[in-house]
Amino acid sequence: MSRADADFPLRIWSEAAVRGLLTAIWGMKVTGLENVPRDGPLIIAANHVSFMDPPLVALAVAPRRRPFGVAKKELFEIPILGWWLKGLGAFPLDRRGDATSAMRAALDVLGRGGAVAIHPEGTRVKPGQTRAPKAGVSFLAARSGACVLPVRALGTAEFPFRRPLEARIGAPLPPPESCDRDAGLAYAKTLMEKIHSL
Repeated sequence: MSRADADFPLRIWSEAAVRGLLTAIWGMKVTGLENVPRDGPLIIAANHVSFMDPPLVALAVAPRRRPFGVAKKELFEIPILGWWLKGLGAFPLDRRGDATSAMRAALDVLGRGGAVAIHPEGTRVKPGQTRAPKAGVSFLAARSGACVLPVRALGTAEFPFRRPLEARIGAPLPPPESCDRDAGLAYAKTLMEKIHSL
């Protein structure tokens, strides 16, 4: 576990409570945990079909890393939820405006050798639908030199009616060599293909 990760008391307590619940009721299953690097800058990239994806992915990698997360800023405006998200190590992203502050926060975490979890498509995408990923993941990886860990969440779209909930973790991908937008979009597309192949 990297010292630069989100090892906050509220995070650790919440993690234990949610893991116990998901394991007992939904039989959470994780494969590929050995692919998670124990230290160094890391971007954890996952598909996003449900509000359950972020907690499932965070729990899946938690035995090795506790990533900071990115969440839409509207969630931080809800008093108790906003306080809880900050306590977990999440920071807000303005999806309709300027994303500079979120990108700076992510680069700061990565620059200290920490981990950041993101969803390259930028929003939830219903099963069976496709959405072109954004270049943000490529920009962060290229600027920080972080490898990118593909993770696929399964069963979350049917939550709470499907079990088990499953997270499949793939082998890390090296960062792109360039911050060029076209190269970044191509990298993000390849990454999403890798995620969906897990």
